[in-house]
Amino acid sequence: MPRTSFLRRAGALVAAAVAAATLTAMPAQAANGVLDPANRLGDITLTPSSGALATGGGPTGLTTAVGCPDGFRKSSRVLFIWEDGTQASKWPGIVQAAAAAGNGLDGQPMARTGTSAARWITAGFPASAFQSGLATYVVTCDPGETPDGTYPATTDPVGTAKYFSVDVRIDTEAKTWAVDAAPVEKVDTTTTLTPTAGNDGSVILTAAVVPAATGSVSFVNTATGAQVGAGTLADGSASATVAGLTAGTEYRFKAVYGGDAAHNGSESNEAVVTTVAEPQPPQQTDITVTIPASATGLKFTVTPGAVALSQATLDGTSYVASGTLGAVTVSDSRTTRTPWTLNGRAGAFVNKADATKTFAASALGWTPALVGTGNAGTAGAAVAPGANGGLSTDKALAQATAGVTGDETRVEAGIALKAPSDVAAGEYTATLTLTLI
Repeated sequence: MPRTSFLRRAGALVAAAVAAATLTAMPAQAANGVLDPANRLGDITLTPSSGALATGGGPTGLTTAVGCPDGFRKSSRVLFIWEDGTQASKWPGIVQAAAAAGNGLDGQPMARTGTSAARWITAGFPASAFQSGLATYVVTCDPGETPDGTYPATTDPVGTAKYFSVDVRIDTEAKTWAVDAAPVEKVDTTTTLTPTAGNDGSVILTAAVVPAATGSVSFVNTATGAQVGAGTLADGSASATVAGLTAGTEYRFKAVYGGDAAHNGSESNEAVVTTVAEPQPPQQTDITVTIPASATGLKFTVTPGAVALSQATLDGTSYVASGTLGAVTVSDSRTTRTPWTLNGRAGAFVNKADATKTFAASALGWTPALVGTGNAGTAGAAVAPGANGGLSTDKALAQATAGVTGDETRVEAGIALKAPSDVAAGEYTATLTLTLI
């Protein structure tokens, strides 16, 4: 985006003529001296972009992206305008009054060098012409017609001429000049906060910042104003875990993004989190299996109230058995129904007589199914025994989405065992843990 010089930002006005190579304070509201932003054609690029105010100083190259437009190619002038309205013009007379290559009067972009670029101390701008502060360096494209048919004087204000400009910082004590860096135009952002239930009574707060930015996000309890966590953005996202929440309590959080060099900060929506009034502890079911000494069969037994399996057999290279996990009922009487999942995970099978003899929980699998009608939730996916870890990690027995209208979900599961054929003989026991989150 083209820069806006301080004169256009502050609306300063330039008026009245000045003598060649001299300074005159211009009345701030002179009607004939407005530096009109609508007439600005674009930026000037100076090479180098900084240097000394000394003999032969100033830039040696001046370029623009475009040339003078049709109707504004009569002549070209250069001048400085300071923040207080002071103007310094270059002498002697018109800088360019013919369409020479590089001067922009032929409609091509400007590409000036030497005195035509600046070399301010020795080419029309004596040291006395400069003052400390921020000045706008202007190159004009004068209109083709003037009221009296003459060229404008170098001391004339810019007036209705088209022009290019660049802001330059002058320091007469240090005898230096430098192009003033354009301020960074930061992009506005939008921050969205999403809470997710953890497995241990905590809540995970995730903030998404759009467009993707860098920096950090603070998570705040809006009721107390206290920061409860912070995270560094990665791919536009940051998160923090808030633990130690009280059961049966409503919490309100927001995310605050502080911004970075290219992005403005923003605050998220307020997220409401309600904890369960009576958290349910994990419940365990024992599974006992006996591996026979011979290969003629396999019997799977359970403790009272636990899983009962059919008699096992050797199927190729594996012992297989099956049974049923009795119906498990999940009741949900909360006012606000957030998502829940009933997970199951089995531990390793351990020989009762010799604890050094084991086989992996991955040998166990299941096929969940809903019991009856009117269930609020859905059954989990089938897990094959002996493949992809089986039930050695948490697998969903049932789950429900937010806002379901039903109160209960009843689910059972067909249990399947596929143990290696080289398992040592004996009675083995494993524990199946069900957890409601």
